[in-house]
Amino acid sequence: MRGNPYVPKNAPASDGMPDSVPPGKTYEVEVTVTWSQASCPGQYIELSIINGSADNGTATVAPTQITATSKVTVTGGDQTKPGNGGNLKIQAKLDGATVKVESAGFTVCAHPLDWSDTLAGGSAAAADIDDPRIVGVVVQDGWDSDSGTFGDLSETEISEVVDGGPSISPPFPAMRGGGSNSTYLTGGGLTQDTHTIGRPAAGPGASHQFRQLSIFKCHRCGAVDKVQPNSGLTITHYVFDAGGGHWKHHVKKVGAKVTVGAYTSEAGTANVTSLDHDLP
Repeated sequence: MRGNPYVPKNAPASDGMPDSVPPGKTYEVEVTVTWSQASCPGQYIELSIINGSADNGTATVAPTQITATSKVTVTGGDQTKPGNGGNLKIQAKLDGATVKVESAGFTVCAHPLDWSDTLAGGSAAAADIDDPRIVGVVVQDGWDSDSGTFGDLSETEISEVVDGGPSISPPFPAMRGGGSNSTYLTGGGLTQDTHTIGRPAAGPGASHQFRQLSIFKCHRCGAVDKVQPNSGLTITHYVFDAGGGHWKHHVKKVGAKVTVGAYTSEAGTANVTSLDHDLP
């Protein structure tokens, strides 16, 4: 089992992830050995990973010989190609000759985790959106691979899931609550997000918050609509009195544990605030 996020041992079965290991990472597996009679001196169980190939991917297991129930370590090698998931197996032979059992199949693949957002262009001025119709901010998205190598995510796709309650009108334009999903986009290329609303009225003071997280799918192992770990964020639009009846708007995006529909994610990393926008 892999776990979501990836862990090197003791992953729960409850998250429904296909059995897999990231390339270059390890997973600890217990192999149970029960002798039908007292073993003879020199008898052993030989372990190996079978079905490794350019299509199925590769992995190794260590140690390769055991004589009793033992913890062994599987290490991911080359990634599995799409459509070939679950073909790698741990095989156990008695004395290296007679096949006694094979494990369930597994895959070698990387998955995305740890969402972050910063101001696009590196500054609030560069990221600002302020025109007669809309106000908001553009952020630069970022995420990582649980293999430690971003390029390993080439066969993953990511979708943003966003939800917000109904707006308070005025000052905000009337908007219905509810969720929405972006289209799935490649996990191997970073994106930008644009967070805008129709230009609010000049008061009264209020806020309107949206919740966001990301889900992914992996074409190597077949995982579908799994929560991207640590991708939770809130986007909050504020209308406030800057003094003397001078009303302004700005938007903040921060990391937070959120639930959107059936999905829950721990907090991502963000602390973004737009410029103040004069209203109306």
